Amino acid sequence: MTITKLKAKNQLTIPSAVVKRLHLKMDELFAVDIEDNYIRLTPVKVEPRYTAEELKAIDHIVETEKGKAKVIKPGKSFKF
Repeated sequence: MTITKLKAKNQLTIPSAVVKRLHLKMDELFAVDIEDNYIRLTPVKVEPRYTAEELKAIDHIVETEKGKAKVIKPGKSFKF
C-alpha cells in the first residue's frame, strides 16, 4: 500500500506504480464514486459529440445567420 496526501484544491497524486500498471496517461478522465467508505476512480473515455466536419458546418451556419435576428424592444409585442 502507498500513502498519498490530499493537497490544495483537493488534488491527489496517483503513485507511479499504479499509473504504469494501469497504463494511465496525462489528462486522463476519471469517474469518481463512493462505495461504502471507499473512493473508486474509474478511467473513462469521452467521445466527441460532433465530428470535425459537423463542427465546421455548424460554424458556417452560425456565420451566415449572424446579424439576421430581428431586435424587439422591451414591452413591444411581436408575431412569428
